Amino acid sequence: MKRPLILAAVVALAIGLITLGVAVRDTAPSIHAQGAATPTPGASPTASPSPSPSPTASPTPTSTTTTASSTPTCTATTLGEPRRATGATSDTALAKDCDTLLGLRYTLSRPATLNWSASVPLTRWNGVTVSPATPARVLNGVTITAAKPARVTRLELAPYAFRGALEELAKLDALDALNLTVHTTRPTPTTPTTLATPETTPPTALRANPPTCSDRALGGTGARAANPQLAADCDKLLAIKSTLAQKNPHVVLQPGDHDPLIIWHHDTALSAWGNVTVSGTPKRVTQLGLSSSGLKGIIPTQIGDLTGLEVLDLRDNQLTGSIPTQVGKLTALTNLNLRDNQLTGSIPTQVGKLTALTSLNLRGNQLTGSIPTQLENLASLTRVNLSFNRLTGNIPTQLGNLAALERISLGSNSLTGGIPTQLGNLASLRELHLPGNQLTGPIPTQLGNLANLTYLRLRYNRLSGSIPPLQGLIRIGKAYINGNRFDGCTPASLLRAEFNEGGVTNPATLGLPAACPTTSPAPAPSPTP
Repeated sequence: MKRPLILAAVVALAIGLITLGVAVRDTAPSIHAQGAATPTPGASPTASPSPSPSPTASPTPTSTTTTASSTPTCTATTLGEPRRATGATSDTALAKDCDTLLGLRYTLSRPATLNWSASVPLTRWNGVTVSPATPARVLNGVTITAAKPARVTRLELAPYAFRGALEELAKLDALDALNLTVHTTRPTPTTPTTLATPETTPPTALRANPPTCSDRALGGTGARAANPQLAADCDKLLAIKSTLAQKNPHVVLQPGDHDPLIIWHHDTALSAWGNVTVSGTPKRVTQLGLSSSGLKGIIPTQIGDLTGLEVLDLRDNQLTGSIPTQVGKLTALTNLNLRDNQLTGSIPTQVGKLTALTSLNLRGNQLTGSIPTQLENLASLTRVNLSFNRLTGNIPTQLGNLAALERISLGSNSLTGGIPTQLGNLASLRELHLPGNQLTGPIPTQLGNLANLTYLRLRYNRLSGSIPPLQGLIRIGKAYINGNRFDGCTPASLLRAEFNEGGVTNPATLGLPAACPTTSPAPAPSPTP
């Protein structure tokens, strides 16, 4: 009988201890709220706090509180250039936009890819477009159109991958284009922590479709409907701007200079856009000149949709990537100038479709591969400049079929093989520049037929053999043919050409063979007695 009584007592004791433990656990949140104890390590995460915390409990200070004084703000340096470039008289709204972006930069996890800084003019910030101020129009003392301040209207950050908060962007209430297509976002303190993965696209409220040009931009009421081709050109330029407007932060605009893309806006007259020419009937965008504009990034494929272009000039920037094959759609193009960039890849064969082209200039890039034989289709071509690239292979013999050619510049590449004899067919040729390659063989004697050839540069190749007379260089021409492996003698026509430049009288100082001896005419035979 004693054993059951002992067992019952043990059970009663265990129940009492369990009850006491529950009571202690239920009182733990209230005690923790008063700072008298810490939560039990084994407590369930779903336990609810006490519904009525002690009124004397002091709030726990937040460790992430930021004072107003630590928030970065834009300076006169930041806003000075936009004010000068846009003609703004008041930049209050623009300053707020600038401060919003500057503050946002410091919330990003990888801000080093952006050049946003109070010491950099706002118009130079990566991916940021500032639209100019619009003055009020007053007629007879009556305001016709209200003034519009300069504002940040486009934000194109697709090239700058980061993980950042988006809520601050809602303050940029003048935005009409927002491109964050490759971005992801991270939760902010107000975002529920139950999100398993970050969003991969911006919220719907912040998504913006590419803008389209208004009737005002195209010339007035009903202009879009009246000229759909010009409207399409204008819309395409807005899309292209997002790629070309990646400013090089190391290019410093001089006083009086301005960003040519700053005026490109869907509600600004296309005729006032910087470096854009509209002409023809019906009107089309016929010239796009953005040379020396500090542009970086790639040449957008949409450039091929501007089928009315006659001149495309993007020289002297820092454009990278390859030349898009879509340039072959620009069949009205007469001048293609992409010199002095950082373009790579091969010259697209589609260039051979530009049958109206008169000038092709790709000098000073990093292009590789061979010169496309399709250039023979460019019957109107007068100038071709492919110097200072990394081209290989032979000089195409097809160049000899381009009767209009006046200048050929293929120097400082790695071209091999001989100088095509077909170049002797180019009766209009005035200048032939082939220095700094690996050309071999002799100078073709056919070049002696070129009466208009007055400038010949063949320095530093591996040419050999005898030097033919080149009649076009006799009078006013200049020749540079040293640094080769010639033998025989140097014709007087070439010596005169070399001497025109440096006044040299001894062929040996030029690394050339000795001058060919002059021959006196044979004396007439004496009459037979």
